[in-house]
Amino acid sequence: MLDHELAALVIFLVSFSGALFNILALFTVLKTKALHNAFGALCFSHSIANFGTLAVFLGWVLPATLQFENTTSLFGKILGQIQILFWNACCYSHLVISFNRFVSISMPTKAPTFFNFKNTTIMIAVVWCMSIAHIIPYFWYAACFMAYDPASWTWNFADTPCGYVITTYTDYYTSVGIFVIMSSLDLLTFTLLVVYNKHVSNSKSSNTAKADRRMELRFFVQSVIQGALFFYEVFMFNYITTLNSNQWFVFFTSTFAWMICHCLDGLVVIIFHFRKRYLCINAKSAENSRKVTKTSPISTVINVKKMVKD
Repeated sequence: MLDHELAALVIFLVSFSGALFNILALFTVLKTKALHNAFGALCFSHSIANFGTLAVFLGWVLPATLQFENTTSLFGKILGQIQILFWNACCYSHLVISFNRFVSISMPTKAPTFFNFKNTTIMIAVVWCMSIAHIIPYFWYAACFMAYDPASWTWNFADTPCGYVITTYTDYYTSVGIFVIMSSLDLLTFTLLVVYNKHVSNSKSSNTAKADRRMELRFFVQSVIQGALFFYEVFMFNYITTLNSNQWFVFFTSTFAWMICHCLDGLVVIIFHFRKRYLCINAKSAENSRKVTKTSPISTVINVKKMVKD
């Protein structure tokens, strides 16, 4: 029983801290003017998916591990379905963010038009629609499902033909394919940055242009680090975990790897963009917040549009 309690403690510490990190990441995106653009909107959507993933761990996996409940019930399968939804939203978000960085670096003058409010909204909608499409087979709960097993502390797919298909094709191949495309885009973006830096060193660019490029570089480094976390999760979950059958080894290379990836994802946003002044709340800001609550829905839409306007 002690092992189960220790596993539950690890799950609690990582999922709880990760949920807080991603809430703070959402707050940071809203408060950072440099993120009131397409990149910030994509990061916001990504952080929502991260938070959703960790919320399932905190609200379902943790108590199931402590109480050793049967999680293959219909409710447990539905939560597994929701978990897959958030996972795929994270995967596609990584891909779209890498695409955003590539376009912003390769076509800096056209990027603001390409990633305007309408197009960015469509991209985010496509990310979530694709994620929803992935979980359609999971509505056949008897044959297609993923459920948490409190005995092994891992998520397991159904041992059925349908379970094999969703494990192999809609999960594994999709994750690897997204990583390959994302890495290719990041490599191209890095090459363009190297070429640009050589060009800048031999030319007289304005301070504004240099500042803009430094910001784009900062965004790119952030996306690369988050991409590395994505690779870590996919590699651990699909390869390393198969090397040993020890329960703790499997736990740390699958369940823990899944949680820590989404936990650190939120932390990366905080490290790159959070400022202490965001926590300074005075009477004036409180008064402004009261005024904001009285704004009309039209004003809210206008404010959202400003976030994705470069």
